[in-house]
Amino acid sequence: MEPDGKPQNGLAGLKHWRHDLFAGLQVALVSLPLSLGIAVASGAPPVTGLVSSIIAGLVFPFLGGAHVTISGPAAGLAPALLAGMLLLGDGDLAAGYPLILVAIFLTGVVMILLSWLRAGKLVAMFLPVTVVEAMLAAIGLMIIIKQVPALVGDLAPPEKSMLLAIGRLPESFLRVEPPVLAIGAACLFLMFFLSRTRQAWLRRVPPALSVCAIGVMLGYGFDLAPQHLIRMPDSILEGGFTLPAFDAVLGRPELWGSVVLMVITLTLIDSVESLATISAVDKIDPYRRKSRPNVTLRAMGISNVLSSLAGGLTIIPGGVKSRANIDAGGRTLWANFYNAMFLIVFLFFAVDLIGRIPLAAIGAVIVYVGWRLCEPKVFAKTAAIGLDQLAIFVATVVAILATDLLTGILIGVAAQLLMNTYLLTPSVRMVLTGRISFRQFLAATGTAICGMFCSPVIRVKEERANGRPQTQLSLGSLTGFNLLPLDRALARVPETAGISLALNESSHIIDRTTLEYLHELQEAHVQQDRPLEIHGLDRFHPFTPHPFATRMQDQRFVREPATHDAREADMAALARRLGLKFSPAVAAVLNRHDFVYLRRGANRQEWNVMTGLRGDAHVKLFDYSHTAAPEYYVEHRHTLAILRLCDEASAALPNLAFTPGDYLERYLVADYREIDPAGIDAEFARHTRVYGDDAARVRACLTPELIRQLLAHPGTYVELRDSVLLVFRPARGLEAPDAAEDLLAHAEAIMARLVRTLR
Repeated sequence: MEPDGKPQNGLAGLKHWRHDLFAGLQVALVSLPLSLGIAVASGAPPVTGLVSSIIAGLVFPFLGGAHVTISGPAAGLAPALLAGMLLLGDGDLAAGYPLILVAIFLTGVVMILLSWLRAGKLVAMFLPVTVVEAMLAAIGLMIIIKQVPALVGDLAPPEKSMLLAIGRLPESFLRVEPPVLAIGAACLFLMFFLSRTRQAWLRRVPPALSVCAIGVMLGYGFDLAPQHLIRMPDSILEGGFTLPAFDAVLGRPELWGSVVLMVITLTLIDSVESLATISAVDKIDPYRRKSRPNVTLRAMGISNVLSSLAGGLTIIPGGVKSRANIDAGGRTLWANFYNAMFLIVFLFFAVDLIGRIPLAAIGAVIVYVGWRLCEPKVFAKTAAIGLDQLAIFVATVVAILATDLLTGILIGVAAQLLMNTYLLTPSVRMVLTGRISFRQFLAATGTAICGMFCSPVIRVKEERANGRPQTQLSLGSLTGFNLLPLDRALARVPETAGISLALNESSHIIDRTTLEYLHELQEAHVQQDRPLEIHGLDRFHPFTPHPFATRMQDQRFVREPATHDAREADMAALARRLGLKFSPAVAAVLNRHDFVYLRRGANRQEWNVMTGLRGDAHVKLFDYSHTAAPEYYVEHRHTLAILRLCDEASAALPNLAFTPGDYLERYLVADYREIDPAGIDAEFARHTRVYGDDAARVRACLTPELIRQLLAHPGTYVELRDSVLLVFRPARGLEAPDAAEDLLAHAEAIMARLVRTLR
């Protein structure tokens, strides 16, 4: 293992070749159908999807910037590429394809320039979080709408605008080819079923690959005509590559404006989605390594330049493929390289088989990808954060569908600005009733708009607290539009100093983008064991109970009497019965004890929290949820129990984990070694895997009474970290109150038996 205990890229990473080689094969099996589908959805020749993935895999490992991220063509850019080809080719995809390659080349150059200017973080902060999520949802809808004709067998050329594409759907259903529709419907059903089934044996082969294989068999059965199949060139070396049409663009000044528009659109989407993806993948990296935004931006820029020169599509990090890499045990970017090598083998030795995949089967795969971007849970998640965010979200989605991606994104940003301005300025009713003058109203509006862009840092004060230097920043209103000055001010604070952020009386609003930024800042400081305090947040009124809901400090807001749902009332009654304090409030989770389970995913939240002293232990029993890439909107919910003994003698306990089956294996092996429990208890060894940092001490903890306790409660995840115990049941969702009480009793019994091993 490398000096810091974490696998590294470059030559040092070659020692992990067994893990990365197997992961590369798994990723290639996922990447093959996805790359073909993305190329088809983009309006480009299918082979270009594979060319893009191969170039990304051959280049990215040598440029760095990330660790387990797999790059390649992404579904998120397919609608933009399709629109660009139609725009530049005047409705002719074949004519527009060489021209869009020029735009991809220039996009890569711009991304390299942005990385050189160290503008990676600036790009990430440019757009409000809600606008970015709305952009992805709109892209999902666009993908689905554009793929409907392929599912029913309509081969008519695509429309330039989404409104025309929507209006043409009835015509597509009138041109239905029954065999194609049957294949498309069957593959779509299987794609959803295989992706969501809990039967592990059904998911050993990636669902997209299984669907394409079944599509090939159905295609043979229905004897589909060639026009309904993937078209591959007769010779990959002669017909698989297309050069950008630089001469055509330079010789036609009327195209320059359209090319510039496409470069801006592709750069914006490519940069924002790249940085958002690597951030999400970092949160599920078992080794908790941090990607470098500017280096990744440069790597993607160089990859795009090279991809365009070979006739490939835009390249960005992919959430689906990166998750597949992690799940398969990939440890470094060499997995990306091996993925490319396997794709080369497929491209040259399975080209005839690839050419038998029905377009309807590929369409089903891409429709599922689009669905995951725009399913109802996406809208429900935004609504839970606040109606203000839902209004911005819907406005952005509608604007993108009605216009184009770039215009729609700008409208979304304007909607966020208008919403903040509306919240910060007096009501027009006050002008109409004469309570303020129109001049005062305009002055208040101007002040509100300026406040959204001016630096929020009012004062910086150096002091000492708890024996170490501390920097206190006094802050005004915080919005996503003025985060960069705050970020720069924080970057100037010495690494040895603690940080205190004080929100004073002049701070009127804190929006969702800022709250997510502050939470990520807190998480980073917890990992660094560096103090970070935020004062004054309790004076702000949150629009909803969600921890990232917009908040305002305004006396006009009056809290309504709290309403309690049935679960909250039951959990409150349980807290009273257990003699614990109870708080129903939803809060973002900070993993202060560094539990492996609590590191995973994003949007980590706790609610219905019970805390207090029971016996000689500090107890916390609570409901918990998180999401994990690439399923950003699917919540995993469990009820957790955490115990910390007051007795310092427990500090002698080893760090360990007992898991049902191979649950969290990839994450646990990053911190622990697996310990063979054979010879201790045969039944226990069959159902439980044991991990720890000291095999002898962990084995000493596995007393007969502890094993009996664990066997009496099968399917329990147990983690002991720095003598703090975490217990929950992964196969269950939120526990009923009686079951939650039983879970706590089980945790107390485990801790008691562990402590006895010290005596």
